[in-house]
Amino acid sequence: MGGYAARTGPSTGTMDGLELHAVSFSVAERRFLWLVGDLPAVNTDLADAVAARLSTLPGVAPELVWLGATHTHSGPETGCQPGGGATPSPLLSSLVEAAFDAAAAAIEAEEDGSLTVHSGQLDGVAGQRSGVSPRQSVPVTALAFRLPDGHLRGLLAILPVHPTVLGADNRLLSADLAGSVRRALTTDWAMVATGAAGDVSTRPHRHEQTQAELARLGSVAAAQILDLVDTPSSTLDIGDARGSRTPDFALPSRVAEDGPDLAAIRSRFDAVRSSGDAVAIREAETAVQGAELSAKARTADPRLAISAVRLGPLRLVGFGGEPYLALEKQLADALSGPVALVGYTQGYLGYLPTRDAYDTDVYEVNISPVAAGAAELAVAEAVRLARQLD
Repeated sequence: MGGYAARTGPSTGTMDGLELHAVSFSVAERRFLWLVGDLPAVNTDLADAVAARLSTLPGVAPELVWLGATHTHSGPETGCQPGGGATPSPLLSSLVEAAFDAAAAAIEAEEDGSLTVHSGQLDGVAGQRSGVSPRQSVPVTALAFRLPDGHLRGLLAILPVHPTVLGADNRLLSADLAGSVRRALTTDWAMVATGAAGDVSTRPHRHEQTQAELARLGSVAAAQILDLVDTPSSTLDIGDARGSRTPDFALPSRVAEDGPDLAAIRSRFDAVRSSGDAVAIREAETAVQGAELSAKARTADPRLAISAVRLGPLRLVGFGGEPYLALEKQLADALSGPVALVGYTQGYLGYLPTRDAYDTDVYEVNISPVAAGAAELAVAEAVRLARQLD
């Protein structure tokens, strides 16, 4: 199983089945295929193989194929490591075929209808797990698909939340929060993609790390998403589907930097252990884990997969890593119209903290393979790609 370095053994069974979802947008004889699997990560070898396989389908070009991961920490190990890894061969082959089957089924099931985009706040589910004033709620974006008679056929929700209700002690396969939200949504179909979740988790709001708590948080999130898409929104006028990508955008490395002060980080953990504050204890504990693993996370030539898709006025940006939440706002400030940032898509580099986060010794910064300012360079490249699609 992937996701937790502290897990002590392989899977012992299944809590809920892992799934791979596909949505097809067919516009003016071109198709955007968006797939999301219940995996810890998608490496570039898998993303490239899927894009090549799906390009044999009608109207599909490689730049209009996205494969993302929900980032469940209770799925198979797929080579999820800072700097990226190789997908185990048997898993790669089976996932490519599963992606083809899902995409072909999505194309076969295409229907005429309308698309609306809805943005709002998600309360009581997730918050930022670090920072000076961490947010206790997070933004959520939902795409709603309706038939000509107004029936809400399906939903695509972009949740900027680490889907980690279950802990390292869990050894049952599970889609975790993404699967729980999908099951709680009452539409005919639903897909959940993970957004800018690098510094966001369920930690501030979860009561425990059990299957019952997983169901509770999934229901809380789904109810708010359904309320959100019930609010009026203009139908998107989609005249074409366009895509572009930079598959290996070079970012500054940290190999020449001094490592974190492990002794000081361990001392802070010892000091907070008796506080009784579960969130603070967990943050201090993961900071130690990140510091211990930081040397292994350094890579001489970090590369990030960046993708952009435009559907009418809607701009979607995919980062092959774990972007911090604030990066979505940076994109939205630079681009017109509705914008959504999706992580864990087309590759896996690791954490992409904002520049100011490097003043802290949190886990995400300690284990990031890129230097301060790298995330902002990635945003600038994403803006360039998105503007090419105008």
